[in-house]
Amino acid sequence: MDEMGSDGSFGIAQLDNISLGKIQPGMIGLFHGPCGTGKSSILSHFLFQGAREDGNVCLITSEPPSIVASRISQFEGYDPKWLKDGYITILNIYDLMDIIGVRLCSLEVGDQDLIYDLLIQVIDHLDIKRMVIDPVNPLLNALDKEMTGSFFQGLKNELLNRNATCFISFDTNKDKEEWENNALSLFDLDIVVKFDKEIGQPIIFNTMLIERWRSAQHTKTSYVVDISKEGVILVPRIKPLEVK
Repeated sequence: MDEMGSDGSFGIAQLDNISLGKIQPGMIGLFHGPCGTGKSSILSHFLFQGAREDGNVCLITSEPPSIVASRISQFEGYDPKWLKDGYITILNIYDLMDIIGVRLCSLEVGDQDLIYDLLIQVIDHLDIKRMVIDPVNPLLNALDKEMTGSFFQGLKNELLNRNATCFISFDTNKDKEEWENNALSLFDLDIVVKFDKEIGQPIIFNTMLIERWRSAQHTKTSYVVDISKEGVILVPRIKPLEVK
């Protein structure tokens, strides 16, 4: 099995060029923005690239795994053998919590430690090199805000020890909720990418902006994100969009 070195890739040439292709072991990255702006599609390609390199990857989602599998299988670069042969594992976060008898809506003292230990066991049991939690909202909403920093710092250390990395997505649709409100800070994150919807004439554009990428000199350009079955295309937004 190949190890992910300092040139870890998304498998999306434009994004790898923008970020200089640097995804290092131990990194935690955050994609934040409204639903439907391309976060999940790009993270799917991140997992595809891990499976393509013969590494095991895991997607933890709040949706039924069968629905997610059907959606990601629509991309041209998807290989059905990845799921069949176990390179890609899709898990539902609520099903995982049921295993340890935890309800995210009503955590009790000690439950946070159980959740942390379970994530580490998933990484170890499946020999995961790339993990995605999409979205992370249910987990962040449940965690004690005073303990969120230590939770993710501990996860970073465990990922580094296992030569693995993790990306999380945060949906900002509900009441314009921001990830910082959940006590997640830049100190916990190596990569932060903002997604948004902008109204232009005559359509709505999905945009992407890299706000932080540790160890890489990235561009500050905003990109229009175009998602199709053929893959992901990023187009530099040279001129401001005309707002209605």
